[in-house]
Amino acid sequence: MNAFVEGYGCSLNHSDTLKIKSFLELNKYTLSSNPETADVLVINTCAVKLPTENKMLRRISELEKFAKKNNALLVVFGCLTKINPDLIPVSKNIVSCGPCLEELALILSLPPKRFSPLLPSFSVPGDSISILPISRGCLGECSFCAVRNARGPLKSYSVQELADSFKQSLSSSTEIWVTSQDTACYGADIGSSLPELISTFLETKGNYRLRIGMMNPGRILPVLDKFLDLFEDKRIYKFLHIPLQSGSDSVLERMNRPYSVEEFHSIVSAAKKRFPEISISTDVIVGFPGETEQEFNETVSALKKAEPYITNISRYGDRPNTSAEKMPDKIIDREKKQRSRQLSTLCSSFSLEQKKLLVGTKQEILVSATGNRGNFIGRTNSYKQVAVTENRLGGFCNVFIEKAFPTYLSGKLVE
Repeated sequence: MNAFVEGYGCSLNHSDTLKIKSFLELNKYTLSSNPETADVLVINTCAVKLPTENKMLRRISELEKFAKKNNALLVVFGCLTKINPDLIPVSKNIVSCGPCLEELALILSLPPKRFSPLLPSFSVPGDSISILPISRGCLGECSFCAVRNARGPLKSYSVQELADSFKQSLSSSTEIWVTSQDTACYGADIGSSLPELISTFLETKGNYRLRIGMMNPGRILPVLDKFLDLFEDKRIYKFLHIPLQSGSDSVLERMNRPYSVEEFHSIVSAAKKRFPEISISTDVIVGFPGETEQEFNETVSALKKAEPYITNISRYGDRPNTSAEKMPDKIIDREKKQRSRQLSTLCSSFSLEQKKLLVGTKQEILVSATGNRGNFIGRTNSYKQVAVTENRLGGFCNVFIEKAFPTYLSGKLVE
């Protein structure tokens, strides 16, 4: 049997996709890169935003044509099946199931298996990165978010299970992405914590890098000092992904985000004070229901104060079965576009200026992926992307930073 598998969305979803591929291989499926010749097609969907959902529906329609032509089975998997199941076409060639591997196994008449850190992941050629999900679900109840309806409440994996998986990952990777819907809430359900888990990982000797994924401000605050202490270890990228979402406390309250703008700034300030080179990544939603011009300007001011290196800007869109969907005073699309463009221009300037500071300096990078222009992509210790022409995949090297571009740096190898 030939299987075609593709996935979209966050790093957790990406990990699930790789584990699905590995699971099928272990059960004697041959993986195919061509959906036209597959007996089984699996699409692991994302539906966090309306534009993404529309992209998923277009792709499902394309894959359905291949399935009908070859009398194959198309399995629609992932978050869309829980967030908006009524949009998935009904057909004898289509079946859907939620983000649960046991359900996929049942559909394909395979031995039941759950997603777990110890389930092998498919190895991506030209990539020395492993993704390590530390939990599923979250503790949040954000008014705009439908993902919680798909992923459910927090379920942390055990420290021992994760430590064993971490050691396994280091046999083939030098860069590990620690990920979940909210890494900061890890362990709240099992009497552990993110600092405890990362400390356990760091007991494993070796020259590798950890990238710790998104954490919500309200969850990291109680353990912030212990968490930042870990960053003294050079094996952790000086990278902090902490969403702002809005620079207005009144909007944060409507979003049901349990922190203040001042608390967000206190986290960023503490991180920058201890590690001036740190790269701050944040997320912002523009045009949340009822967002006034004043509230938007507060977001502009908050971003100017934080000067994040990476800013993921989203225009608010209704998601099904969320409380924000029912809120009045929706912002028109034209206004949301204007606000997002203003923020994009502002935040691009922050990013470029921080890149320019590295031009003319010598940096150690870990080359962890192949680029799309025949080059190779490495990361500095502060997780800034550097393109090099030499193939040092999976290894560390020193580079001289020659130029800064809007999305990356270019460098040449030096001794």
